[in-house]
Amino acid sequence: MCYYERVVFVACGHEDKRLVQHCHFARNDPNHQCFGAWNYRRQWVEHETECDSCTRQRRQLKAHDSAVCMSLDRTDSPMGSQ
Repeated sequence: MCYYERVVFVACGHEDKRLVQHCHFARNDPNHQCFGAWNYRRQWVEHETECDSCTRQRRQLKAHDSAVCMSLDRTDSPMGSQ
């Protein structure tokens, strides 16, 4: 039986399931496949933290927005004044 941990992210509403320990069969299988049952070993709730995918998406949007603002600043400046 493989063991997982379950994390609930309240800030974004997502859940994450992470592998804690492979069972005997999965450890000995070349592809770590488990054909048996699995169980949650730990569960907890993160109230103020978002999941990894939401954090990554927020960073990409923030980087894109700052790049757009920088390009707008360059186009707004007059070319003739030096």
